[in-house]
Amino acid sequence: MLFKKRASLEISIQAIVIIVLAMTLLGLGLGFIRGLFGRTTSLAEDVSEQVRQKILDDLITGDKKVSFPKTDINIDKGGSTILTVGVRNKKDTSLHYKMKFTPISGPDCAPCSINNWFQFAQDKVYTLSAAEAEVRNIRLSVPTTIASGSYFLTFDIVDDDLPPPSNIYAQKDFFIVVRG
Repeated sequence: MLFKKRASLEISIQAIVIIVLAMTLLGLGLGFIRGLFGRTTSLAEDVSEQVRQKILDDLITGDKKVSFPKTDINIDKGGSTILTVGVRNKKDTSLHYKMKFTPISGPDCAPCSINNWFQFAQDKVYTLSAAEAEVRNIRLSVPTTIASGSYFLTFDIVDDDLPPPSNIYAQKDFFIVVRG
């Protein structure tokens, strides 16, 4: 009877030691993962800030009105991505502008509908002081129901103070290649 109590006590002590070691390893593992994700988030923020700075530098050194860094966007059906664009006011007065995407042609060589592909304040009139520049983010979300292929579009900066058709302040051509 004495051996049974000592054996059960040894098993209990071993179980407690194993549980303590497991909890310690679990805590260390969770701390490592949290630190890893924390560094990834700060790295993504740093890259985003570098892209913004590169676009502003491109506007100023390239003496451009608009900077649209991608001319060819590859994306899967149902996918989304963030487009970062820059606008510079080269007028002597304030620029009141809107952003607009215009479809030119699709995979069937015909104009296509791009309703709800781009997420931004479509009806908002932005104001930019003379000689100033700013960067905006636009989300591109491609629906799953569209045809695969190449879509040709223009990104237009529309001067809200001028009447059409002379109200295009700046324009950039680009392609969206839909895979899938």
